[in-house]
Amino acid sequence: MTRQISVLIKPASSLCNLRCRYCFYHDVSENRDIASTGIMNEEVTDILIQRIAEELEEKGIANVSFQGGEPTMAGLDYFKRFVSEMGKHPEIKINYSIQTNGTMIDNEWAKFFKQYDFLVGVSLDGYQTNMDEFRYDINKRGVFYKVLRGIDELKKENVDFNILTVVTSTLAKHPDALFKFLATHHFDYVQLIPCLPGLNEKENDMALTPELFASFYKNFFMDWNHNYLRDATTMNVNLFENIAGMLKGYPPYQCGMLGQCTSQYVIEANGDVYPCDFYCLDEHRLGNLKDLSFKQMAQSDKAKNFIQDSDCKKKPCENCKYISICNGGCKRQNVCYLKEDYCGYQEVLDLIVPYIYQYIQKQP
Repeated sequence: MTRQISVLIKPASSLCNLRCRYCFYHDVSENRDIASTGIMNEEVTDILIQRIAEELEEKGIANVSFQGGEPTMAGLDYFKRFVSEMGKHPEIKINYSIQTNGTMIDNEWAKFFKQYDFLVGVSLDGYQTNMDEFRYDINKRGVFYKVLRGIDELKKENVDFNILTVVTSTLAKHPDALFKFLATHHFDYVQLIPCLPGLNEKENDMALTPELFASFYKNFFMDWNHNYLRDATTMNVNLFENIAGMLKGYPPYQCGMLGQCTSQYVIEANGDVYPCDFYCLDEHRLGNLKDLSFKQMAQSDKAKNFIQDSDCKKKPCENCKYISICNGGCKRQNVCYLKEDYCGYQEVLDLIVPYIYQYIQKQP
């Protein structure tokens, strides 16, 4: 039986060349004793690769993702060495992916991504006026055109990529404009990510509220549906694709829609491992790769307690006909759509599920 492991690596810790207003990992890292552990060195990299190999024992699949902060700040040489060392285990099939702000992608980066079949997630918050309001460099200069140039380099080399768009309370009020922008640029794979309040905040003026979640997705879906029926779009949207899969009996490909946490392996630059990207906090640290294997960390009391503490259902969940799809959602993200007396996700599903059922039935 083929074994599989998924790891999310932060080779540059929380370091980043941008200062996005809503950055969740900046918020997370600032709640640790040490906010940044710098660039991952060769010793930690080699131990990480060895831990992956020993976890799989023989033939298996390693899903290796890089994130940040901004992972490209580790430098292209870091990545070249990583794939070279990982390649010394030919018995392992490796699926690479990276999430980046796209500002440092040039032709050399793009060729590297193509050579090793990286799936690249590029953060682009829609049209320029919205992007400039929330995403900028350390001098508060907009990076909209830098990101578009990076995307052009990916296109030139035929690199597989998707667009990651953070939906803030501001952007949620303009679903039509966002859809038009994404469709005009022929972005075929789009992940819409809700903007979260800080870990120690009950609310935040940038964060998505359940009411805005519902109004945004309902309008965005109707734009998508109208264009889909006219064969005017090939856009795959993560929420819609996940729901379609779940209605067909498949698990979602995003853990945040399971309604139950799993123990992931999020690796900081110093080798510390955490169970979830949202909870890379001192109190949730599972251990360090220098001391423990992935299996030992997964079997630890901290990992078990993290999973057991993941139930986050509220009153609207009690009689919800979609409970098997959502189960209350992600305990960190559901603040954006679920509160004690209302669920915006439920309202969205009431609209879109009948349409998606129709599409499923038409499929061969």
